[in-house]
Amino acid sequence: MIQLSQIKKQYGKRKILQDISFQAGPGEAIAIVGRNGCGKSTLLQIMAGVLKADSGIICYFEQPAHQDRRIFQRFCGYVPQENPLMEELSVNDNLKLWGGGKGSHTQEVIARFELQQMLKTPVKKLSGGMKRRLSIACALLQSPPVLLLDEPTAALDIYYQDRIRQWMEEFRNEGGIIVMSTHDEQEIRWADRCLFMQEGKLEELSGEGKRMEKIKASIWMKEG
Repeated sequence: MIQLSQIKKQYGKRKILQDISFQAGPGEAIAIVGRNGCGKSTLLQIMAGVLKADSGIICYFEQPAHQDRRIFQRFCGYVPQENPLMEELSVNDNLKLWGGGKGSHTQEVIARFELQQMLKTPVKKLSGGMKRRLSIACALLQSPPVLLLDEPTAALDIYYQDRIRQWMEEFRNEGGIIVMSTHDEQEIRWADRCLFMQEGKLEELSGEGKRMEKIKASIWMKEG
């Protein structure tokens, strides 16, 4: 279970997040949508422990992460939008760097993400889709129950979009919780719930018809 209560964040006088509150349970996928720059990435960074909120409460399975940062590492796997991998290192070395040590499920993850043939390959030689695949694999090495994804399939070809969505579906079916920011219509429809961010606040959109109508009117038509 994820519980966020009254999360606030601002830079100078600019309020990025205002009283963000929501919950998510096992086997649930949450899509966070909104225009570019509305605070989606900031929220995910706070949920992952990369950034610190100005105020508010974050609990993972009733453990207060805002009081103990080790809770983030224990419960969360985080994949930022930008490539987090060490380009000069091999695939195998990146797996070790991002948590493939004691207590990890490295061999299981390598098999699941079909990494066997590229373990010695430097990351800089991988395609964008392969890097995204490896980033998600690294996030799952310690089998976290929560996966935080920032635009998981952005700028990928159809093959890698489909493969990543398949892995997301498997994770959800195994009882994992997914919270993702996305502009992708297929991912928005796939999610169990959709949270619309605007002016630093979240609004839950219910009903697929109303959900897509609101998103198209507020994001794609204005940005396109």
